[in-house]
Amino acid sequence: MSPVKGLCMEMCPKEEIMMRKSKRLVHQLECNPHKMVKCFSRSAAGNSLSKPHILRPPPVLRDTISYLLNEVLTITNVPFNIVYDFIDDRLNSVRQDATIQAVSNQDWMAILAPIIRFHAFAAYKCYEYDVNTFDPFLNMKHFHESIFKIIKILLEDSDESTDELCSEMVSLLIVTNLGDYNVLQQALPFISKNTLIKMAVLLSLNIMNGNFEQLFKTYDAFPAIHQCVISVQLPMLRKIILKSMCMGFNCKNNYFPISILSKILLHNTPRETIKECKNYCLTVVDDKVELSKSSFNNEVDELHLKKEIKFKVNISTMVLNT
Repeated sequence: MSPVKGLCMEMCPKEEIMMRKSKRLVHQLECNPHKMVKCFSRSAAGNSLSKPHILRPPPVLRDTISYLLNEVLTITNVPFNIVYDFIDDRLNSVRQDATIQAVSNQDWMAILAPIIRFHAFAAYKCYEYDVNTFDPFLNMKHFHESIFKIIKILLEDSDESTDELCSEMVSLLIVTNLGDYNVLQQALPFISKNTLIKMAVLLSLNIMNGNFEQLFKTYDAFPAIHQCVISVQLPMLRKIILKSMCMGFNCKNNYFPISILSKILLHNTPRETIKECKNYCLTVVDDKVELSKSSFNNEVDELHLKKEIKFKVNISTMVLNT
């Protein structure tokens, strides 16, 4: 039995537009009635999701993604968590339509790549949000679902035309899961592909082995979208680095310059480094910190200081890779 083909040429089926208008379910980001976007919905009794007239074909799905990430993502007069929730729901609907229609590998690659970048950026953008405002675990669940699918496709159907995408996606998966042996195993078939994948593998292996020098040496060499997912792991890594330095440099009255430590921990300013050290009960004197194994408090929570990223292009350009 061949998969159903979508016939809806709009971002939202007419019957859904009518239903949501009648029930006052139009989202605040859908003020323009001509730019409503199909919601994600679960299958229920008497509610088939595979009717051709409510399914959008791949070109419409790509246009929908472009609209969401070009026009909605850049809205600034609405809190970003509301923008995120709206885009996340609509992108889930895009993936759902694509799954029902069993779209081609080429279509899947065009659909999934910007979705993956969106979730990577959101992880960084919403990092300091309260968990009741933004769910980082659900965001990364959607990220991993999409990136594992695209990597599976790249394993089955890759050629020279997909080399750049392959390099980006495989390296992005690796740096999202630094020090994860299982992820490194999945990346093995791609290691010889190019420099970016090799750099990501080397960084992950070094972190796995407790060598953190590679982190501050190579961080700036990674693309901005990779820095987004590395930055959300920094609080955990900083704690491990500080603890290992206290073990290695442990000596009474052994003071380490804050200026150098700030670079090692990838802080934005030395003031953040001082705050980090004090969080773990280390003694700071002027512009130096005493690295003491006995003073380091391993029981306190990580300090969530976000590394600022200087984006060279606007966010829409980055996630759509245009």
